[in-house]
Amino acid sequence: MNWVIFTLSLHVLIAVLGIGMIGALPIAARSARLASLAPDALAVSVRPLLLAARISLFLAFASGAAVDFAFDGAFHRTSWFRLAGLLVVATALGLGRASVALKRALSGRLGAPVALRRIEFWGFTSALAVACIVVLMEWKPF
Repeated sequence: MNWVIFTLSLHVLIAVLGIGMIGALPIAARSARLASLAPDALAVSVRPLLLAARISLFLAFASGAAVDFAFDGAFHRTSWFRLAGLLVVATALGLGRASVALKRALSGRLGAPVALRRIEFWGFTSALAVACIVVLMEWKPF
């Protein structure tokens, strides 16, 4: 196996198994909100999910850089690749905002329904950013 195939395979594996977890965040928040659950109940599963998603996002960014390196920097000169990089930042910000909403709810500084709505919103926003990244990487439109 050569370096290009290895880095590309690693990048896709991290994206599917790690970043794919981001889609569970808004689903869990919405389910908790509709069932009128306390944020404590959601925190048991969402905290490790947020941590794993953040770590996976960093690893996907690093492996994406390795893929670009394996292709002798051919991607970093393209507009779609740069836009995908900005969307990675947007995804990280969305995950951070969801985490802040959960922390505020657990400390009592934010009401449960509002916190769950925010977690749901930022989770969907992060998932949408990831979907846009995938489209850019597959279509390479510009």
